[in-house]
Amino acid sequence: MQFDPNNKVVKLCAEGMQAEAEGKIEDAHSLFQQAWDIATDDFEAFTAAHYLARNQQDPNDVLKWNLEALNRANKIKGEEMGSHYSSLYLNIGKSYENLDDMKSANENYALAADCSSSLPPGKYSDMIRMGIAGGLQRTGTTKFSNSALDELIDKWCANRNLKPLGLVLPAYNSNLGTENDMDKLISALSYLSATQCLEKTEQAAIDRLVTELSTVSDTR
Repeated sequence: MQFDPNNKVVKLCAEGMQAEAEGKIEDAHSLFQQAWDIATDDFEAFTAAHYLARNQQDPNDVLKWNLEALNRANKIKGEEMGSHYSSLYLNIGKSYENLDDMKSANENYALAADCSSSLPPGKYSDMIRMGIAGGLQRTGTTKFSNSALDELIDKWCANRNLKPLGLVLPAYNSNLGTENDMDKLISALSYLSATQCLEKTEQAAIDRLVTELSTVSDTR
């Protein structure tokens, strides 16, 4: 399902986002509410509910609208909706976390991770993956970790060694343990190795990690 910029609901939500960016929260809420009130199908209702969840004052209302967005999404046919589910479950997970329901939060973060393979490539998707990984970690689940790499990252942070951090952290922090995420991390580590910018012990450690992770990836 493609967003039509000329759709009245979409236009109201866009205006609401602009108002929100200008700090006009009440105006934004009013515009999102108008979008909901005029919605005539599940896609329009899904869109409006998603935005209505953004600036609710009561965390229970945030959860309510995020659940409504999911409910409407489930009624929409078409493979295009698949890319929305990771962010939907991420929002629901955060809503439960804000309500101190860590079990439900973790369950929804896990669902978000399961849907992450449908995310298109790009910075927005990387941001969603980082959000999911952070949510899982806060609620007791780690999809991927590596003590050797953690040790190197801690050292680079302490030394403010920005080049390896810039190359590795995006792929590491957004890693949900999927095959695609593992390939991204291996590529980042391989590129770092190729730059030859590390001291000998770190270079050797990175080369070992590339071999180790590639072996694991090949057995999947």
